[in-house]
Amino acid sequence: MLINDPIACCSLRKLIPFLPFQQVDLSTCQPFTFSTRQPVHLSTRQPLGGLILLFIGILLSMYAPAQNLLANGSFEEENICVEYKHNCAPEAWMANSMWANYYYYTPGKAYEGTHFIGLAAGAVYQGVHNFIRTRLLCGLQPGHQYQLTFYLRSRHDILDSVGVYFSPGDFLYEKRSFKLLEPQLWAVNALDTLEADPNYWQKVRLIYTATGEEGFMTIGSFNRKEYKFRGSPDFNRDYYFYVDEVSLIPLDKQEQLCPQADSVATDIYNENQHHEMLKRQVYARSKNPPPIMPLPKTRNRFIPPRQRIDTLIIPDIFFATASYELSPKSYHLLDSFSNQLSRFRVDSVVIEGHTDSVGKLAYNQRLSLNRATAVQEYIEDKLPPEKIVFTVRGFAFTKPVASNKTPRGRQKNRRVEVYVYRKEQ
Repeated sequence: MLINDPIACCSLRKLIPFLPFQQVDLSTCQPFTFSTRQPVHLSTRQPLGGLILLFIGILLSMYAPAQNLLANGSFEEENICVEYKHNCAPEAWMANSMWANYYYYTPGKAYEGTHFIGLAAGAVYQGVHNFIRTRLLCGLQPGHQYQLTFYLRSRHDILDSVGVYFSPGDFLYEKRSFKLLEPQLWAVNALDTLEADPNYWQKVRLIYTATGEEGFMTIGSFNRKEYKFRGSPDFNRDYYFYVDEVSLIPLDKQEQLCPQADSVATDIYNENQHHEMLKRQVYARSKNPPPIMPLPKTRNRFIPPRQRIDTLIIPDIFFATASYELSPKSYHLLDSFSNQLSRFRVDSVVIEGHTDSVGKLAYNQRLSLNRATAVQEYIEDKLPPEKIVFTVRGFAFTKPVASNKTPRGRQKNRRVEVYVYRKEQ
């Protein structure tokens, strides 16, 4: 559907994507003033005067929550397209369909705020699939894990087809059919229910292990077989699902945005072509794809040096199968370790449990914590009654040291790590 009317983009985003269809008053759709865009600043912290305030600011920044690696994941910031000078798309996100109505301003219908997006998973005439992609603010660290969170809803039974595809290059210039692509993440693995409910936003929380080559992230319906939809379409002949509040956060709390994130965001926000100009650009670059420019990687916060650390790694074989009960073969190792421990001035002991990726996250979380606790109780019972602070943590499968795709790798990941912090002599 070609949009020739300059106010069409604005009117489309006013449409309420629910049946019954509501009439739109186009008289309220005023044109926007187009102005030169200012650089985007992702950090809101301002310079602080005074040495004490500066020191406090540094301390607070060390413990600040991890930042979103996706720009405008709430879709609240509107982009003004150069073709029609209207707010017909969200900043930082582009759809592969240049004229589909995928950006909605509907107070009370969004999960949070007033904006969200809708993507076609099919149509009366088969073959219609819309995808939306965004560029990452920073490159991901290979082997590191990231938590992807977003919200979904639809009045059709199509949520099991929603996938997330990470790629080095821009999805818009992808020559292959989406049916030949394999999303790394599927929403179905995190949904509470597959039952359609037009008013129920479902939270999707998935863990992604990075390869280090990621540059773009795409969301859409990757189902290789066309659905046979029932009922009337949501808009024109298309059947939709809706997305809101997307975030990609490092699981490692010490990992933060790269220093170049602000400039990358500025470049992303300056992409203002969405219709005819984007169509011409996609046509040209699909024939001659631009070179893939690696993004600067995320970085770790500065951690002050601590006391000398000794480490003990307890493998899975020292526990009963699928249990946190210590096996007799572990006693000699732990007795020897406890004996060595009593010879030093120990400040604190941190014990962390880990599992492989087999099974659900909640089950592995409990198992890893219980195994770490079992080790703590055994060691503590062997030590003299001194004031040693024990910290016990369970990380499930969120911190692997090897690939979970092989038995050998999974065996390495099933472990308990003991960190001993010695006091200065």
